[in-house]
Amino acid sequence: MTDTTYPDLLRSIDEFADDLPPGEQLARLYGLIAPLLERLEQQEADFCDEPALSTSEAVQGIRRAADGEPVDADAIYDHLTEMSVVEDQDPELHVIGQSASAAATWLGLVAGRELRTIVEDDLIPRFAPSTFSQIVDLLVWTRSGQMYVFWEDAVTDPDWHDLQAATRELQAMFLEITA
Repeated sequence: MTDTTYPDLLRSIDEFADDLPPGEQLARLYGLIAPLLERLEQQEADFCDEPALSTSEAVQGIRRAADGEPVDADAIYDHLTEMSVVEDQDPELHVIGQSASAAATWLGLVAGRELRTIVEDDLIPRFAPSTFSQIVDLLVWTRSGQMYVFWEDAVTDPDWHDLQAATRELQAMFLEITA
């Protein structure tokens, strides 16, 4: 496993997830997102003029959704998508925004329908083969504390992106997913 490349690992994760029932896929994704929620919850900056929820309320809603409780998915999704489009050069805020993107995308999968938001940007990168592995791809960079970059671009710009750290994180996530 230590010699496996980033794209090979993503493909292996995708193949494994493809054999899981949808509910189990969601549970495994939530397990990868959950460690990021506390940091996300602490982010109380205003991301929109009149938020319907606080960030803490949105994160609590994600946790309730993971427990199978009913939530206002549209309001939570809208808040998280607003957080995801941080227009700041602060890498830490981008990583927090990436956490919000992953959580929002996961919530959309839980809801099983397109959720309402004013944000028109894609929330997750589309380089991996499925939504499951696209979320994993974003989480790899987020959990390794880096702004997202397509892995091939990280190879050409090693001064800005640590592909080795991302690959190590992807290996750890592979073990979490397949456990």
